[in-house]
Amino acid sequence: MTEKSDWRVILSAFIIGVAGAVQVGRVAPVAPFIQQNLQLDLLTLGWLVSLITLASALFGLLAGYWVARAGLRASMVIGGLVMGGCAIVSALAATVPVLIIARVVEGLGYLVVVVAAPTLIAKEAAEKDTPFALALWGTFFTLGLSIAAFAGGTISEIFGWRGWFFASAGLVVIAAFAVLVSTPKDETQAQDESDVWNTLSRMPRASWLLGAAFLGLTLLALSILSLLPTFLVQEHGFAPSAAGGVTGSVALASIAGSLCYGVVANRFSETLIALVASFALIAATFSTFADGAPPSQIIPFAALAIFMSGILVAQTFTAVPRIADTPRLIGPSNGLVAQLGSVGALTGPPMIGALVSATGWNTVPVIVAGFTLSFAFLYVLALKAHSAAPLEG
Repeated sequence: MTEKSDWRVILSAFIIGVAGAVQVGRVAPVAPFIQQNLQLDLLTLGWLVSLITLASALFGLLAGYWVARAGLRASMVIGGLVMGGCAIVSALAATVPVLIIARVVEGLGYLVVVVAAPTLIAKEAAEKDTPFALALWGTFFTLGLSIAAFAGGTISEIFGWRGWFFASAGLVVIAAFAVLVSTPKDETQAQDESDVWNTLSRMPRASWLLGAAFLGLTLLALSILSLLPTFLVQEHGFAPSAAGGVTGSVALASIAGSLCYGVVANRFSETLIALVASFALIAATFSTFADGAPPSQIIPFAALAIFMSGILVAQTFTAVPRIADTPRLIGPSNGLVAQLGSVGALTGPPMIGALVSATGWNTVPVIVAGFTLSFAFLYVLALKAHSAAPLEG
């Protein structure tokens, strides 16, 4: 943390995060074209969409350890170039195994970027600007997916899905170059000889609690967004394209929520913000999936629920540097949050989808309420564990 924020560095870190999220969403808008061109079944297509998050679910904490040793600037540049290279390989691919392998490797590049970028933002933001800077970072994923959804469809209609892949590769390479020229070289530090297990043992209890809270938050937010199109189609007769458009618009409310947190963070206590946002999210979800609710009720309340989840996402990212015991542990703490959040993203939609199939749509708000309350409980516990840590030490 510095006395004066370096917004050029902060924005370059944010932009490469957005470019990385574009890579996550790169496949979905052109999935029908890829399926037709390469004769893919739906299962393989599903793996192509989601495999980029597999690395985060498996190696987030290890990535945090590696980023701390390799340097933040170097990590973001390398991660961006890896994503760009894999997008180019995918654009040239003629077989499914090449696409799968490229997607897995691309996930490693993405993981390194999303661990290093918020760590750099926390380092380069002044204390008074940290809540807003990290709230801005909290918008990167939704913004990147939205850009991919709009740009992917438009560009692929003109240049095909391979042309879109080349364009997305160019975007992330340009973002990596921007980091290279705008960010100071990584400081030379005394060699830290601590190994992975030593780093794990030094991770504060508060970081583990925060990561567990974020798992539930990611699970519930993505579950709402993944189930909403099917709910609108099955229960209210929406055309699939209309349901998709509504869901895309609802997802943008997360960006507004994150930015709202940046405005209110210095005015209210973190516990109060977490509790108010959590209970508002629960109430909005019950209104969204209420029996007999008309679309005029469903859509605004779904947007309100996602808005509140955006507040909680930004609050989580802002808490990471505060609860890490030392600056050296901010990277591993971000890696832990990324890892557990990715576990929630991978397991949430299929798990809740299976429960809905077995018990009906009334299950959704109950499950969301449970995970929202778990977030609030674990988040408050994380704050208390951080406050108690000096007394314990």
